[in-house]
Amino acid sequence: MGGRAIGETVPVYTDEDCEGALLMAKWPAGYRCPRCAHPHWYDVVARGRKLYECRSCGHQTSLTAGTILEGTRTPLHKWFQAMHLMQFGISAKLLAELISVTYKTAWLINHKLRHAIDRWDRELPLEGNLQLLGEFYGYEYLQHISPSSLSEAAVQPVVIGAAVSECGDIAHLKIKKDSKEQPSRSTEAETLDRFVRQHTSDAIVPRRVAAVDRRRNRGTTSRLPAVWQGAIRWLAWTFGGIGPKHLQAYLNEYCFRYLLRRDLLVELIGMCGATRTITYPDLTGNRTGAQAIRWRRHAASRGARKVS
Repeated sequence: MGGRAIGETVPVYTDEDCEGALLMAKWPAGYRCPRCAHPHWYDVVARGRKLYECRSCGHQTSLTAGTILEGTRTPLHKWFQAMHLMQFGISAKLLAELISVTYKTAWLINHKLRHAIDRWDRELPLEGNLQLLGEFYGYEYLQHISPSSLSEAAVQPVVIGAAVSECGDIAHLKIKKDSKEQPSRSTEAETLDRFVRQHTSDAIVPRRVAAVDRRRNRGTTSRLPAVWQGAIRWLAWTFGGIGPKHLQAYLNEYCFRYLLRRDLLVELIGMCGATRTITYPDLTGNRTGAQAIRWRRHAASRGARKVS
């Protein structure tokens, strides 16, 4: 679906509707004071913000506090439009155009939504009959475009794992980068074993795990190769490829959309209401304790004279 067609599907939400949906996501059983769990509140307004004041202890909290939207200055209806558009897997550039925000804001919204999806992924391990496929992200592109660039650092080992029904339908899906610091030194069997230990429930036993041959798909009829091709095609066409830093977040999003589809918006709203926010420095990995050093011009020139 093209950007123009997607733009025609953007719904119009009111902030009141969004407040009601977020209220239900944050407090599914009704309001509870974060401090004393009292179920009743007063509506108060402070500095233009609507707050909930506990009738018992007087503690004040906002609707977005403790959610993925905490601290946002973007109107609620734009957040909900972004949640709706997540089902199409669009880029931050297109999102910025469709909901009229800056690119940085759109990028941050998308990644915060992916942070909520990450919690959903961690809470639901694979269980039942499993199929596993070992692959490499980036290999197909590099071997056709620049074979000389192929190296251990150029590809990302990944495992596509699915819980399948007796007829082969995918009930649950995970696509994970290999967690080992130097995955290139691992055999495929070791990589698959790490995946099973980290992303499946304790009820899994080895005889219920089937490895899929990625070259010929021999020995089993599996949908995993087609799933993987769909993932790398989306990453290539939508983003021009993704680097290792954020690759896992995008793979989680792909699995989330693949599994939920029509129920995606409801589930995503629920996860946003139950997930604490993440900051831009934490997302980008730029949070450090070091401070930039401002060199004085005369000191720099004096050092240059000594060197010469």
